[in-house]
Amino acid sequence: MPLIEEYPCINDTIAPSYIAFISSSLSGVMSLVTITGNLLVVLAIFINPNKDLKSPFNYFVANLAICDLLVGFLVDPMSVAYHYSEGAAKRFPASRVYLHIPYFISCTASVLSLAALTVDRFWAISFPISYRNKLNPKRAGFAAAGIWAFSICFSFVYFSTSYLTYAFVFAHTVIIVTFLVMLLTYFKIVRHFKLKVKEWDSLNLAGAKDSQAKRQAMKWEEKVAKAFLIMLAFFLACYLPSCICIYITNLCISCSCISIHWARDVHFLFILANSGVNPFVYAWRLDNFRRAFVKLLTACCGKCRGIAGTRKESRDHNSASGSSKLEMGDSEEKGRQRLNSFPVVLPPETSEL
Repeated sequence: MPLIEEYPCINDTIAPSYIAFISSSLSGVMSLVTITGNLLVVLAIFINPNKDLKSPFNYFVANLAICDLLVGFLVDPMSVAYHYSEGAAKRFPASRVYLHIPYFISCTASVLSLAALTVDRFWAISFPISYRNKLNPKRAGFAAAGIWAFSICFSFVYFSTSYLTYAFVFAHTVIIVTFLVMLLTYFKIVRHFKLKVKEWDSLNLAGAKDSQAKRQAMKWEEKVAKAFLIMLAFFLACYLPSCICIYITNLCISCSCISIHWARDVHFLFILANSGVNPFVYAWRLDNFRRAFVKLLTACCGKCRGIAGTRKESRDHNSASGSSKLEMGDSEEKGRQRLNSFPVVLPPETSEL
């Protein structure tokens, strides 16, 4: 079946103004959300206010946040400008390669960072001794650099194909591989905890320590399972509709140009939205990150209050000095008026000798 790229809906036909303006507005909102959340994550890890965030896992979290920051600082604003120009001026503002290449690089790096996070958690939970001995911050940095290198190299496929063809390849490689990694990792972690619980049951340890260990194991299993379920749910919520839209734009020959433009923008916006929710899903659920966020925001609010207090004191000082000058001016004026009210006695005229 031929791809819709052969038809003029995407290349030659400008989207209706209301579609372009809706896409531009949503891109602007997502830019603010994405920058705010991911910037907090990056600052929390590198400033490390509570001295408890220096670990290989958190370096993967930082890499994910940096990928999403690239989306918020670069791709989202470019999407705002592109779609606004498309709706207002009825023309493409520039070559779409300037929008598509950063979009695919950052999204590929973000999705692969999600896969690295899930593998890291599986390794840490299933093989804790091997994990502590083999994975250190330096190796985590090399893994993050490998993710970026692959993302940049993979984007060169775009120049030998086209936007829709590349999106089709992206959906069938990066997205599907990441989903399978996350799904298999989730089931393996749940299975690992169930085996551990069975081992503890077979030991038949008596007393309060036995029951307490079981309760803690069950709570930890529930916490990890819930975290991975939320990860899978948000990943599917963002990428499943995006993949459906990619299929529509590539294979639906009978669809109208308006439908194709809707599918094009919905696919684009759903993938951008995933970068905005990542901090809330992967970092904000962790206690050490929440404490770091509270400390950073408290310090920031304290500085803002200090600056506001300094400005207020300066205004009060200027107001006080101004009023004192007015009072001094009034007293001088009153003194001059009193002097003018006294009778002036002229000296007697001297006669000429």
